[in-house]
Amino acid sequence: MSNAVIYARYSSDKQSEDSIEAQLRACRQYAATKGYNIVAVYADEAISGKGSMTASRAQYQKMLRDCNKGTFDTILIHKYDRVARSLGEHVNLDTRLQKMGITLIAVGQDFGFGPESKIMRALMWSMSEYYIDNLANETKKGEREVALKGLHNGGYPPFGYDIVDQKYVINPYEAEYVRKIFAAVKNHEGTKDIIAEMAAVGIVGKRGKPLKYSAVYEILRNEKYTGTYIYCVDEEKDRSKRRSKPNAIRIENALPMIIDKATFDEVQKIMDSRKQSGPKTSYLCSGLVYCSCGAKMHAHISTKKGHVYHYYRCSKKCGAPMISMDIVDDAAKTYLRTLLNEENQKAIATAMRKYKCGEPERAADFKKIVASKISEKQKQYDTLMTNMSSGVLPADVIEDIGAKMNQLRSEIEALKKTEMPKDYTTDQISLWLKALHDSPDDKAIRLLISRIDIKNTTEINIQSTLTSVVGTIGCGSWI
Repeated sequence: MSNAVIYARYSSDKQSEDSIEAQLRACRQYAATKGYNIVAVYADEAISGKGSMTASRAQYQKMLRDCNKGTFDTILIHKYDRVARSLGEHVNLDTRLQKMGITLIAVGQDFGFGPESKIMRALMWSMSEYYIDNLANETKKGEREVALKGLHNGGYPPFGYDIVDQKYVINPYEAEYVRKIFAAVKNHEGTKDIIAEMAAVGIVGKRGKPLKYSAVYEILRNEKYTGTYIYCVDEEKDRSKRRSKPNAIRIENALPMIIDKATFDEVQKIMDSRKQSGPKTSYLCSGLVYCSCGAKMHAHISTKKGHVYHYYRCSKKCGAPMISMDIVDDAAKTYLRTLLNEENQKAIATAMRKYKCGEPERAADFKKIVASKISEKQKQYDTLMTNMSSGVLPADVIEDIGAKMNQLRSEIEALKKTEMPKDYTTDQISLWLKALHDSPDDKAIRLLISRIDIKNTTEINIQSTLTSVVGTIGCGSWI
């Protein structure tokens, strides 16, 4: 009889503790049916599954440490999103467990261990990431409404401001140092003495840590100090525009001003003149290429007799020869065409048909989460209504409460209209994979390729992000 452990998690302290009990019950029933001996149970309560939050789960981290003890060879979970809702997190975990000879089984999504089931797990992981992104989009609707009113939208306010009833107010003590920092740069002086002075008197940033040069740089670049409210609902895709925020919501004179616009503009010109290089250029495979010595290879441009040549060369300058960027790009495109061959596409189509069988259960889960969020916001609304009905509040406070109630009402209505994200059909998946096969682009390369190793100018090894998932189907090989 194989030894196994159970891992369970629920992601919000607003959820019932029964959700963990239900997960444990399902795992124990599976273990009894399949003949597993449960030797330990790990459970994290009220911890998110999004992104890199796995690092903050004490029981999850303890389980990973215990993997090295050799006391179990199987981990049982209820569903894959109990581990993480990021494809990268899943792939990293699967690779790590395989090296230790440990199998991860989602008892509610058990598709066996054949090639199709491995692709199925990859699809399930991707669906988890898409699922949480969809809920995030509903949250963004509320954030946009808050931003259009010039109110604080969560997170830490800039150094120099405090937040009172969602409004920005000047912190006089901090604001004085903001003015000192701008004045020093305007007069072409350094900020070293100011940083030392703040440390000496115990002034820290909004996160409770001493201000360093990086924090001072952010202060000098923050246009909010001029009284302009700026909020980005979505991060700029073009990295060169993330500082200027051309698509942000901007409201002039919405904040109390600490720095006048003329001073701010002058300081920006001084800061720009100090730049040592222009914006970085992104190449098709940049960040994925490694030298035979193990170091990353960086893009290098050479001009000879009027012709421009693009290469990758070792960042540690170990002496390995440079390789033409065109050779690497062509190898990556060829690899993707092999990875997405007709056989693999048929396997994915088969896995999709199995996945569709579980749609009713996923729909029920989705409705429970939406209902929980609506209930949470309705309680907030009812509490505000009770406060406003007391009849003893000043007019300005009643106005603020009314605005908050309108915001909550809008968010509740948006949630009521929220529909479960529709799963892609087999035909849609096939068309998408065929498009990637016929014309691989940079997004496809970064989605499906994890590393490109250069042995010499004629030997290139490419590893897929799905190598640990699809096994021998489309695995990397020397070209």
